[in-house]
Amino acid sequence: MALTPEQIAAEINDLGTNLPERLADVLQQAADLAIEQVKNNMNFQQNSPDGVRATVAAFVDESTMTLGISMPEHGYFQNFGVKGTEDKGTTQVGVDEATATAFRAAPGSTFAFGTGNYARGGKPWGAYYSGITAQQFLVMNDFIDQVAEYVNQNLELE
Repeated sequence: MALTPEQIAAEINDLGTNLPERLADVLQQAADLAIEQVKNNMNFQQNSPDGVRATVAAFVDESTMTLGISMPEHGYFQNFGVKGTEDKGTTQVGVDEATATAFRAAPGSTFAFGTGNYARGGKPWGAYYSGITAQQFLVMNDFIDQVAEYVNQNLELE
């Protein structure tokens, strides 16, 4: 038996009324799982309580339904690598579009010591000369894909 338009309207009347609340919860769950994968990809010889692994996190802004990643700046430098002032064979990876925006840089650009574009003061230390090899523990497109896949599989409309 076919439903009347009134019956169809009654069936779908509440569809999506709690969607923003559920979406924020599912997004946070997805982001937390993706951050765990990022942490598992890290290959640090030392891990201090205030180091990158301990401080990297994801957060959801429920007012705009946007997802963000919080990581100390040195985490990005370890992820993408930094060219030293001397050629010591380190490798760098160009930054993705989202990271480039956060650092006010061009997508695909690389980090380098001695350029004057990131002055913190103080005396240069070892990595200043040798550089930092990219570890690529956070690949933004993979992170986004993982979050989207989880949301698609776990967001239920009631």
